[in-house]
Amino acid sequence: MKHGISIIVSVLLSLISATLMSQNFIYVNQIGYPTTATKQALVTNLTEKTFFVKDAVSHNDVMKGTVSTGKFWRESNETISWADFTSLKKPGKYFIKIGKDKSETFEIRENGKIYDDLLTATVKGFYFWRSGMDILPEYATWKGINYARKAGHIDSTVYLHASLTSAKRPADTELNSHGGWYDAGEYAKYTTNAAITVHTLLTSYITEHKQYDTLSFNIPESNNSTPDLLDEVMYELRWMLTMQDPNDGGVYNKVTPLKFPSFLMPADDKADRYMIGKTIDCAYNFAATMALASRVYDGNKDYPDFSEKAKNAALYAYKFASKHSEYRPFVNPPDCNTGTYDSESVDDERFWASCELLILTGDKKYAENINLFQIFNVPYWGDVATLGLISLMLNRDAISEALDVNAVEKRFKALADNLLAMYKYQTGKVPLREFVWGSNGQIANSGMILALGKKVMKADKYTEAAQYCLDYILGCNCTGYCFVTGFGSLSPHYIHDRRCATDGIEEPIPGYMVGGPNVKQTTDCGRSMYPTNRFAARAYLDEECSYSTNEPAINWNAPLVFLTAFIRGEYK
Repeated sequence: MKHGISIIVSVLLSLISATLMSQNFIYVNQIGYPTTATKQALVTNLTEKTFFVKDAVSHNDVMKGTVSTGKFWRESNETISWADFTSLKKPGKYFIKIGKDKSETFEIRENGKIYDDLLTATVKGFYFWRSGMDILPEYATWKGINYARKAGHIDSTVYLHASLTSAKRPADTELNSHGGWYDAGEYAKYTTNAAITVHTLLTSYITEHKQYDTLSFNIPESNNSTPDLLDEVMYELRWMLTMQDPNDGGVYNKVTPLKFPSFLMPADDKADRYMIGKTIDCAYNFAATMALASRVYDGNKDYPDFSEKAKNAALYAYKFASKHSEYRPFVNPPDCNTGTYDSESVDDERFWASCELLILTGDKKYAENINLFQIFNVPYWGDVATLGLISLMLNRDAISEALDVNAVEKRFKALADNLLAMYKYQTGKVPLREFVWGSNGQIANSGMILALGKKVMKADKYTEAAQYCLDYILGCNCTGYCFVTGFGSLSPHYIHDRRCATDGIEEPIPGYMVGGPNVKQTTDCGRSMYPTNRFAARAYLDEECSYSTNEPAINWNAPLVFLTAFIRGEYK
């Protein structure tokens, strides 16, 4: 393990922290704020009432204010107060001081360009996730550090698992499943997680295309006429097409080895890889994704045949899923122990796919499977109905003859308003019901919903809450971490990622948001390693062993891209 000594340090720190009843801390967005944005600092266990904003160079006071009345927050076991310094609009670098305590340094800049590097790195993270190709030095250098690596997992020959034997595809049939992104910190590729990730990124393009059309992220395709974000997503879409069985339209769950690999670089992993699982939820997820992609890439000169191919693939997958009404969640075959992404129900996937195909084809038959009288939640891979609702909101004119547009708007508004209320009235302001595995991804997705509330309903009231979701991720939280690698003054360093653990480079690949606080799983490193195993908002550990809190994943990075682009555009 590359950073074993850090584990010893963490044990000592956790023992020390366990003996302390309280500490005073001031937490800010460690990157900073646009001049006209809401600006606030999170203060824990406050005794003094007055805060000062100080110039980071001269240490002179530039603003004085009073913190809000403290309230106890059970999620962190702390008394929470807030220091609002929105009125400070002068560009510069600052820190906040209360008594003897001070915050990390942050910047105020005139517009959304303060997040330029963040947007570039979070999008570029997907290039670094590419499997089956060399990551070249000319595209892989960030702030003087070269993250180039040799290609691994070409996947030109993967084997159909014996559990999927059929007359036309017997066991061990050799298949080509080249391309695509690694899912997270290991080297598997999953259809389910690819689907929500692609939807989020394509929806970001739809809503922020004026930004993306002028941005270059320095990837191999940057010289063509397609915006780089769409080029990057195409690398995943082409892989997804390999996951469809041409004999029946069904879609496979994943490409993985039979067990997770050891910590080694991609090119050094020589284990056989298999195409495993074929389920209805994967077919619906695939159909939804391809239907959306067919619209986005329609008329694209660099990919002239893709739109029609994606449409046909979507229709074929939907037809397969519709024929199989009895749903059974995916279960690994006995000889496989890699991830499953097993959905408990197929209702949300059917809803999403029906929405996308209604928009694409205009065929009212798909409206029969669109039930608007349900509760919509912040989306994640296991509940994707809201992805369909988002697409309906963005295409209300196209669906007005088939669906009640007022009902669509009411359902979306109810979800956005609920998140806004959580931000306004919850002590910690976090629009999150529970700190689950991937809590940062859920906060970013909440920010995406709030951002869309501003975009599609022209309601400014959602912008502040969306901004705080980004502030939280970038350091304004009870752990004190900016949760994105390579950014802020305190960010994840020992992430659970096989590439970063074995590439010989001290700094992790930049632009990856880790999963974040999760009190329900602290056994991966051992309970004594964590700052707390009781209080969810602080249950985060920057160690390689902590896959429950310190692993990046494509489905979490995607809403961070969305949220960053939105905030950048709002204050441009």
